[in-house]
Amino acid sequence: MRRVLITGGAGFLGSHLCDRFIKEGYHVIAMDNLLTGNKDNIAHLFPLEQFEFYYHDVTKFVHVPGHLDYILHFASPASPID
Repeated sequence: MRRVLITGGAGFLGSHLCDRFIKEGYHVIAMDNLLTGNKDNIAHLFPLEQFEFYYHDVTKFVHVPGHLDYILHFASPASPID
C-alpha cells in the first residue's frame, strides 16, 4: 500500500488532503502539534486502519518508520506574525 505523510494534517488543508488520500487508497500518516489544527477535523479517520496520527512538532526531529511515497508539508501557522 502506498504511504503518505501529511504534516499539518489536522489543519484545514491537511485534513482535506487526508480525506482525499484515504479515498485514493493510501495509508495516511497525519502529523500535527495542534497549535492551529484541530483533532475534530480528522476525528472521523481515527477508526480507520489505514490512518495514523502523530502528535508532533515538525521543528523537532522525528523518525517515521517504513517507506513513504510522498511527504506533503502543510505544517505552518495560518497567519504567522513573524
